Amino acid sequence: MDLFHAAFEHSPDVLMIVQAEPDGGFRYLKVNAGFVEATGFKRTQAEGVRLDDLLPPQDAERLAVEYRRCLERGKTVEFEQPFEVPSGQRTWHVRLSPIVAPGNPTLIAAARDITWSRNFAQQLTTVAAFIPGFVYQLRLTPDGHWKYTFVGARAEEMFGVPVGDALKDAEALMGLIHQEDQERVVRESLDSAESLTPWHREFRMYHRDGRLQWVEAHDQPQKLEDGTILWTGYVNDITERKALEASVMASEAKYRQLAQFDPVTGLANRTEFFSRLHRAINLAERQGQSLALLFIDLDLFKPVNDAYGHAVGDTLLRQVGERLVAELRDSDLVARIGGDEFTVLISGPINADTARHVAEKLASVLAIPFPLGSQEASISASVGVALYPEHGQDTEALTHAADKAMYHAKAAGRNTAVLYPGGYDAM
Repeated sequence: MDLFHAAFEHSPDVLMIVQAEPDGGFRYLKVNAGFVEATGFKRTQAEGVRLDDLLPPQDAERLAVEYRRCLERGKTVEFEQPFEVPSGQRTWHVRLSPIVAPGNPTLIAAARDITWSRNFAQQLTTVAAFIPGFVYQLRLTPDGHWKYTFVGARAEEMFGVPVGDALKDAEALMGLIHQEDQERVVRESLDSAESLTPWHREFRMYHRDGRLQWVEAHDQPQKLEDGTILWTGYVNDITERKALEASVMASEAKYRQLAQFDPVTGLANRTEFFSRLHRAINLAERQGQSLALLFIDLDLFKPVNDAYGHAVGDTLLRQVGERLVAELRDSDLVARIGGDEFTVLISGPINADTARHVAEKLASVLAIPFPLGSQEASISASVGVALYPEHGQDTEALTHAADKAMYHAKAAGRNTAVLYPGGYDAM
């Protein structure tokens, strides 16, 4: 019994033992220290005193109605009401439970001062009208129970969830978070509560009608004395902003594509190729490696283009690019630098024999007729080969060497590969 009295006396809640009187009234048999501290009543002003002598008539009658309801039902009753006490006008969350004992009916009343919470909820209601999206207050109890204590009216507009549904069951809103985002959102919210730092994230949520939308959430966590975590913040719909961002990113990607790649073949263009060649030479210098540069000029392309038109000519150029890529490694780079001119950068280490062999193979592949619908076209290629660092130690010198070797191939009769500085007929 001593343990019971100690628990009663030191409970953080306001506790009262209330007995029903024969005339229908109620008397306080015992109150705890929490009652004295929260209400401002002295213990002698409450213990042994009738309810209607303790509180103003209107407050006493409202409370008596709830006491009777608890005893008549024989089960726990909960309600929230404001009462005037010496500490001021306070709003209380009250829980009444009947006590099975001989004699007059008795109950235990537990109350918690929620005045601050109620006032704050009123402030949130006012603020909510001026904030985009919906304002919320969400709590997580130590036993793992999630509950919204405040949900702004815009929740229904944004997600199709009535405020009452969200207050009754937090899952009505939380369950609409996209499955791929849900675990991250909960984990990061708990992390913010651990460090008591503001939380801001963007994630996806569904409307009840199935529409997917992007939202951003901002909140501030706090930890209550009993270990409960309370987040206060707002959620805003950013679907349109996300769509605009995606559009801008797509446009930027398109512009990057135009700036870096040839629109006909999809290969690197002249600017991109020589930029990467410059970087490759710098890397080769640091690593003491070699590399090979091939210049390829198509033979007999102009007659095909003139005879069948630019559309067919473009198709032929695309097929040329595809054949070159197919014969090389993923680490090698193929580019169209203009007209019917292509370049190939072969990463090292590589020697003259290997570079020449690759050039011969490419010339041979390009000499195979190309199917163009019901037609086919026969062309060939003149290939010039230069090696770094043997034939040039910077971009300009190496490019000049490969270009000169290509013209030697042209002069040697075309359909051939030539290694700088001399001539070499590969066919």
